[in-house]
Amino acid sequence: MLLRWRDVHDKPNGVELYDSLEFPNVLKENRQIISLGPIDVQLHVEAVSDTLTVNGNLKGPITYRCSRCLTDFQDEIAAPFSEQFVRVPPDELDAEDERIPVTGDAIDLDPYLEQEILLALPYTPVCQEACAGLCPVCGINRNEQVCTCKAERIDPRLADLAKLFNPE
Repeated sequence: MLLRWRDVHDKPNGVELYDSLEFPNVLKENRQIISLGPIDVQLHVEAVSDTLTVNGNLKGPITYRCSRCLTDFQDEIAAPFSEQFVRVPPDELDAEDERIPVTGDAIDLDPYLEQEILLALPYTPVCQEACAGLCPVCGINRNEQVCTCKAERIDPRLADLAKLFNPE
C-alpha cells in the first residue's frame, strides 16, 4: 500500500485509505498460523507541516493451530495502527523522536502494517481458555475423549526416594 505525500499534503481534512491486503510473510514465519486474510485496512492520513500522521485499524480472519491440542480454529485479528512519518534526514531527528524519517514522495506502508499484525498475534494461541490439551502419555486430545493414562512421571534418579513415601 503506497502513500504519497502530494496526495495528502493539500487536503485539510486528510485522506481516507481503504484496502484489502495479503501478508504472506506473516504466514510463512509463524507455524501456528494456518491461514491469514485478506486483512481489511482502514486508515486516515493527515498532514501537519512536514509530518504525516496515519491512524486506523487492521481487521481480518485468521486460522490458528492451538498450542495445547493442535486443532485448527478460526478467529479474527484486529489491530490498531498509528504511525508518524516525517520528511527530514534521519540525522536531524533526536533519539527520543518516534517519528519515522522518510525520503522521497512515496511511503510503502506494507512493512509497518505487517509489523502491527505480528504484534497483535498471541504468543501461544489456544482454541479456548479451558483447553485440556493432549495427553503426554498416549497423545489423545483430552477435549474430545477422557484418557485413563497415569500422567505422573517420576524421575528415574529419584525413584528410590518415591519408594520411601509409598511402601507397596
